[in-house]
Amino acid sequence: MDLSAGGVPPGATALHALAAANPAYPNLAAMDLAEESSPALRVLFAAGGTGGHVFPAIAIADALRRMSDEGSLPAAATARIDFAGTDHHQEATHVPAAGYALHRVPAIALARPPLSWRNVLVPFKLAYAVARSIALITRLAPDVVVGTGGYVSLPTCLAAKLCGVPLVIQEQNAYPGVANRILAKLASLVCVAFAKAAEAFRMPISHDGTLGTPGARGGAPCVVRGNPIRAPLRWTKRTDARRTLSWMFYRKGCAETPKIQGTDRVLVVFGGSMGCETLNDAMADAVGGMLERDPHLWVVWQTGRGGYERVRSRVPSHPRLAVRSFIDDVENCYAAADLCVARAGAVTCSELLACGLPSVLIPSPVVTEDHQSFNAKEMADFGAAVEIRDCELAPKDPKISVQSGEPAPRRTVRLDYVIGELLYDPEVLAGMREACLEAAAPEAAEAIANDVVSVALAARRRRRGAPREPCSSY
Repeated sequence: MDLSAGGVPPGATALHALAAANPAYPNLAAMDLAEESSPALRVLFAAGGTGGHVFPAIAIADALRRMSDEGSLPAAATARIDFAGTDHHQEATHVPAAGYALHRVPAIALARPPLSWRNVLVPFKLAYAVARSIALITRLAPDVVVGTGGYVSLPTCLAAKLCGVPLVIQEQNAYPGVANRILAKLASLVCVAFAKAAEAFRMPISHDGTLGTPGARGGAPCVVRGNPIRAPLRWTKRTDARRTLSWMFYRKGCAETPKIQGTDRVLVVFGGSMGCETLNDAMADAVGGMLERDPHLWVVWQTGRGGYERVRSRVPSHPRLAVRSFIDDVENCYAAADLCVARAGAVTCSELLACGLPSVLIPSPVVTEDHQSFNAKEMADFGAAVEIRDCELAPKDPKISVQSGEPAPRRTVRLDYVIGELLYDPEVLAGMREACLEAAAPEAAEAIANDVVSVALAARRRRRGAPREPCSSY
């Protein structure tokens, strides 16, 4: 059966459809149908540290689980999904909450600068972490390991290479981090969110979306897939979201719950999970006047856990202002909003694109490799966002008090001016919404899940009939 042209004949199995979608693997269609009842496809995710690494991994895992539940996984009736990470970062909370087993592995963080004396023991600690990861891989026997970057993923991904297990790397940012730049050279396939990342990896891109031959010289081991996002973000309707979000403005003693009308304007502000002082201070200076000037404006503001008390001490309560330290219900915030002000983390940028939500992005100046600046520039180049540098929001005279009752410090950029120029220009907002949707990759999780399956099945075929080689010693 020739599937190289991309055709799927009547009665074709899911395996045939996969081969048609990925011409690099036409031989998959020749697999015996008896293999459909083979052992479960075993996938191990190496993800941890920040939410930017954890949430994309969970989104891909969710897509694999849906494929398994729907019976659309080729060559396997079910998928067995495990995670490797720490017991004290974001993965410790979110992975079990998503319904996946988390196996603890040591994580080795590199101190800055790299030549710091504190890094003297890093090679020895890394060797120990890799040895622990080898033991985990030997026990779980995964068909493929998926790494989403960050130092937490490094030991497990290195162990995968030493054990001969194929490795798939997913890079969220426009400029890749150190761990993924190392691991990309060892991977069978690299999935990037932005084409700029492939340039940094110095890898050829498969422009037609097919996989090429993973790991082969002259092949196309890098594909642009976008960032995987949580499924509810794609399903939430604006009217339902505004109805749900209205509860955030409820105050004790109110006769009824406030209602956000369809013609009202909703501004969502995300000050980072830990609290961005520069953004929060600039917003604190602006929000009172904005609400006073526009009786149809509603503001939902996540300050971050580290910024909540500071903001509450400066900003008086208002019936159309909801201030929270952290918001779990981001899908309703995105769906209800007309404009978002936020940092430029990779996950945030991808969610904004998928939701068609225009934004003002303030990249964090303290993140590794300054990757948020690259993300914000990509978003601005798309026409989906306006970028403001963190230093432009910082007070010109840091000696001026920013406590309640004091005059606002002078800044290079007034945040309320930038917000007003966008929020009250329907044509500009419409253009930005269109740019978001054009650049979005809402099916990224499903596409990457299919890539993971393809790489795993190709590896199974290569070792069919031959026992797995023992893991290399470190």
